[in-house]
Amino acid sequence: MDAHLSDTEPKWLRIADLERLSGTSRRTIHFYIRDGLLHPPIKTGKTMAYYDGAHLRKLAHIRKARQQGKPLIAIREEIAAPEFGQKDPMVKPLTESLRSNKEFHVRQPLPKREKGKKTREAIIELGCALFRQKGYRNTRINDITRALNIGKGTFYFYFTDKKELFLECVPRIFQELFAKGWDRIRKIKDPQKRLELRAQTVLPVLREFCSILQLSKEALEDPDPKLKKLGEQTYLSIRRPLEIDIQRGLQQGLFHDLDPKTAGTLMIGIMESLYYSQVIDKKPVSAKTWQDVLALILFGMKGRGV
Repeated sequence: MDAHLSDTEPKWLRIADLERLSGTSRRTIHFYIRDGLLHPPIKTGKTMAYYDGAHLRKLAHIRKARQQGKPLIAIREEIAAPEFGQKDPMVKPLTESLRSNKEFHVRQPLPKREKGKKTREAIIELGCALFRQKGYRNTRINDITRALNIGKGTFYFYFTDKKELFLECVPRIFQELFAKGWDRIRKIKDPQKRLELRAQTVLPVLREFCSILQLSKEALEDPDPKLKKLGEQTYLSIRRPLEIDIQRGLQQGLFHDLDPKTAGTLMIGIMESLYYSQVIDKKPVSAKTWQDVLALILFGMKGRGV
């Protein structure tokens, strides 16, 4: 229901009325109040409280924003904005007028913004670690809530579901692993040297690199279009730099004629295979191994002079 109050609708709402008009359960309403998303009701006793039109309007805004996929932390910022109360001239919060009545006791919301930021960051950091270790499918919300000693309600306050957390984590995982290495690569002009340096950047974190590949595959196979898009973007963020270096090498006559996308895809697949070889042979992959692989892809098994 649209949360506009007409002249025929009650100005004071009991929790049962608010549930009915907003379509939101009282448990969820209490959760929103406890975490500062809704302002407290006007309490007239231990079990008696009245809600105003602003509660109804905020709940309608929350429901619509959640349907659009917005996280609760973003919705809370929207509701906290000064202009939010001016968006609907038909609805005026009754809090101030009710506060003037001495029989009402108003409970002020506690400031939780800083604590909220730390909690959200802790969820993201642990999510990144678990996604890297266990993959997307095997990581469960229970793993996160138990490790951080928080309730599921706290998790769902910041993230709609595991997918939303995953969308937040993957770019960060990628950045954490390779940011420093990419900065070094930018200074190198020779395409072949750049490819060699990319391998040197990946080899020390080969397991994590393969974790990212696995995450992108899981996302690509998910029916959710947002996850599919994330999987595609993640994979292309790995392959495109390889394509560019190979294309530049072709233009400079360093490599024989080959398709940059095919060669880039092969390089990624070989890096993944090297990880499994490392696990099976119980021997770390050396830079020399990658040089051999690179020569095989770029020059073939016959060698340059044949």
